[in-house]
Amino acid sequence: MLGNDYNGEHVEYKNFYNTTGTENGATMAQDIAEVFIQRANEIDTSGELARRFEYLWDAATDPKRPLMTQLRDALSIPVALLENIYTAISTKLVAGLATLLSHPPTALDQAQHRLTVDTLVTEGQKMLFVAHSQGNLFLNPAYDYAKTRLGTNSIAATHIAPASLTLRGPHLLADIDLVINGLRLFGWNSVPEINLVLPTSDTDPSGHTLFNTYLDASRPGRERVKQMAEQGLASLVTPNAAGSRGFFTTMLTWDGSGDVDLHTFEPGGAHVYFSHPGGQVGALDLDNTVANGPEHYYASCNTAQLQEGSYRFGINNYLGATGRTATVQVTFAQGGQPVTRELAVGAERATGGNHDPLPVLTVSVARDANGKFQATAH
Repeated sequence: MLGNDYNGEHVEYKNFYNTTGTENGATMAQDIAEVFIQRANEIDTSGELARRFEYLWDAATDPKRPLMTQLRDALSIPVALLENIYTAISTKLVAGLATLLSHPPTALDQAQHRLTVDTLVTEGQKMLFVAHSQGNLFLNPAYDYAKTRLGTNSIAATHIAPASLTLRGPHLLADIDLVINGLRLFGWNSVPEINLVLPTSDTDPSGHTLFNTYLDASRPGRERVKQMAEQGLASLVTPNAAGSRGFFTTMLTWDGSGDVDLHTFEPGGAHVYFSHPGGQVGALDLDNTVANGPEHYYASCNTAQLQEGSYRFGINNYLGATGRTATVQVTFAQGGQPVTRELAVGAERATGGNHDPLPVLTVSVARDANGKFQATAH
């Protein structure tokens, strides 16, 4: 919606992936699926509707074919009965969000987000966080962490249908949003105020979904979201870059004092680490010897320099980090989900660990059928 350029600067889009679930291991999505099946069996005793709960996922991913339309087309069920399913699903969503507010998202998700922030800060990127619904529960800690890493006004936030109790920027909450406003029934009286009046639509009776409600081109929410986002972009100042961007980058951090080293073995045989920071393909352009990291390796985007093959990454507890946990994350210029690993740094090994560091992961670079480089981590 914002395009690829803003005021002459390139805009990139990055997802902060997360996995949320209840304490017993079931995800909220599974809970909603169960609600759908149970409610469908009450409405359609033949069981046919219950077997088609995949329409729920289609509704979440295809705004041109919303759930209500698909159900109406596929089965001869009165609209009033279909709305009963929506009511049940909305109730379950509210309960799930209330649970998330009581039991914050996993530490691993937040550690992954912090490392993504570290990478963006290191590479001199200014950031606008945009979140919808439960995503706001992840936005706040990521935003707060980024503020500790930046000395400039280089981060802003836009909240859409926020389930969070606190905000880091302007928000939008519709009067017809049954899910977020329903949180008040669970005692969450600090849900942000309603500041958007929307007409109802049978494409999304819940009044909550991102695409079918807040970004619906026929209603005013879309333009309001765009205005908030553009105001956020206009407020940002570009921070100084400490490291370079690459075809892929690997970032190492750890949770305390000590010196942990990142080691890269490039396909051509180069061993990149603090004693030899420049390789044939990339370089270690950040080396932390005191605490926490980061250490940062980037592979060149120059196709004449980039090598096909396996890039092996490892870590070495060089000095004073015994008992620490390291986090290593690989991000890709081509996009896609970052790959993150957590592991104990092991015993202090000093120079003895330089040539056989603890293995963490491997990045494979190859050309596709069109001759374009692609990177995957495993």
